[in-house]
Amino acid sequence: YTGLKPASEEIKKKVPYKLHSGANATVKAASIDWRTKGAVTPVKNQGQCGSCWAFSATEQIESDVQRELGEKYTLSPQQITSCDEYDNGCGGGNTETAYKYVKESKGMVLESDYPYTSGHGGRHSKCIEKDLTKPVIDVKGFKTIGQSAYANGKSGVESAMAKYVGATGPLSICVDASSWQTYRGGILKGCGHRIDHCVQAVGIDTGAGVWKVRNSWNTDWGEDGF
Repeated sequence: YTGLKPASEEIKKKVPYKLHSGANATVKAASIDWRTKGAVTPVKNQGQCGSCWAFSATEQIESDVQRELGEKYTLSPQQITSCDEYDNGCGGGNTETAYKYVKESKGMVLESDYPYTSGHGGRHSKCIEKDLTKPVIDVKGFKTIGQSAYANGKSGVESAMAKYVGATGPLSICVDASSWQTYRGGILKGCGHRIDHCVQAVGIDTGAGVWKVRNSWNTDWGEDGF
């Protein structure tokens, strides 16, 4: 399942959009893989639920916490899937509004305190408030790098994304995954332009023009989930 669903114009007005030009430093290396640098948590499985947006946001927060604080948390994508009222659970959503939800809530809880249950049957279930009593991390803000539905004519370029991944860390991204279902390994070419799925860029080889991406379709997809 995929699940990216662009926010409505009404929701966009409620989300403070900021455009980030990339990183404030030059790319450190022509090739980098953040999996080898302790900034990537284990591959997750969204199952039969259009919650990719919630997983991508959760993974990004986990990675940023590991990079900035040195803490390894496995956070709850079920919390965002069920409790984010800006989006539509298994019916789809997007990462910017997911971050806004986390910012406005008391923060994210561990997956062990709010386990994922929406992977079977595509039902996101109601928010269980009693499971939100022990948040471990919150979000103060977010910025979007490169192209965005919120760019208001200021669409960025892929080089800004490459600059960020090369110099700073993993990056939540959204892609056209129409050709991903049969992917088993190697370099996937011929990507489309109909964005429908949110994942995480965990590395890049600028010389080869190749992105390294983490999916949320379990480890039996692709190269151990990548």
